[in-house]
Amino acid sequence: MSTITIKNLTKSFDNVQVLKEFNEVFRDGEFVTLLGPSGCGKTTMLRMIAGFEIPTTGEIWIDDRLVSGGKTFLPPEKRDIGMVFQSYAVWPHMNVFDNVAYPLQIKHVSRSEIKTRVSRILEIVHLSQYADRLPNQLSGGQQQRIALARALVAEPKVLLLDEPLSNLDAKLRESMRFEIKDITQSLGISVVYVTHDQTEAMAMSDRIFLINNGLIQQSGTPDEIYNHPANPFVADFLGKVDFFKGTASDSRIRLSEWDAELSYPENTLSGAVEVAVRPENIRISHQGGMFTGTIERMYYLGDETDYRVKVGKATVRVIDDGYSHREFSTGDTVTLDVREFIVFTDDGSTTEQLKIRT
Repeated sequence: MSTITIKNLTKSFDNVQVLKEFNEVFRDGEFVTLLGPSGCGKTTMLRMIAGFEIPTTGEIWIDDRLVSGGKTFLPPEKRDIGMVFQSYAVWPHMNVFDNVAYPLQIKHVSRSEIKTRVSRILEIVHLSQYADRLPNQLSGGQQQRIALARALVAEPKVLLLDEPLSNLDAKLRESMRFEIKDITQSLGISVVYVTHDQTEAMAMSDRIFLINNGLIQQSGTPDEIYNHPANPFVADFLGKVDFFKGTASDSRIRLSEWDAELSYPENTLSGAVEVAVRPENIRISHQGGMFTGTIERMYYLGDETDYRVKVGKATVRVIDDGYSHREFSTGDTVTLDVREFIVFTDDGSTTEQLKIRT
């Protein structure tokens, strides 16, 4: 386990600054995710922690040891880190045991110690029965676990993972999220994980750092940044959301497209606002709700039903449980209750922020 301290870090390639000033401490044993769209700077940050890139300015400390900064630069092999890449990078001519043992062999660890440590890590990643197989005899998920085991067998202080699940199919990707989280948690290891997949970030992280254009837009627990986003970009990137123009005054928000008002008792705003509504926070019923609309389209997805409901001039997205598709049909008149929503000052920047997508 280890603490990573990052001070005043920036990175530029030629005249382009890809990562702007970054100051943070990734705590001992913490699972941290760097999340953001392609090209935002998250992989560059990971590569600087690993020692594959040199910061333009600033310092990186692992525990009380300076690894990058000033005239100091430790190469990756001297940083006591493990890294798992997007490509599995397993050697096709070596069996599972030898793939995992390789980092220990180059450190000239004794044969008996190699056998003990490799056997232990293969058991942790559920590959003991495949020790003698070649990688091409295994599934994609099993090959990814080889890469994970190889990174962990040297008992690094920090584990760095660069989009390690992006090459897997959806079902396998979901199961591997929980496996990686369980394994690293059981070992008590500090993890920095890079992804553009918000579901991965939500499922695995203790804290998420959402990056856009080289800047941290917000950091916090999954609950904090999902339910209390700092700006419209954060709200839009993390989860499903619709935005509606409104006008705030006297504890009410008037939604012109809906031809209706929302109660907003905690209101401290007045004037133009942007109201963000997550579709799972709207309840649909046949009667008794605050707003009346008509179902234009509905999509049954098994575990949920995804509706498009016309309210005034607005099309409102509603997500309910899968069973509800038996209760409603296209063309039905329904009522909606908005159980929770988020309000941002509409200063004209919202549209520009939302243009930046993965």
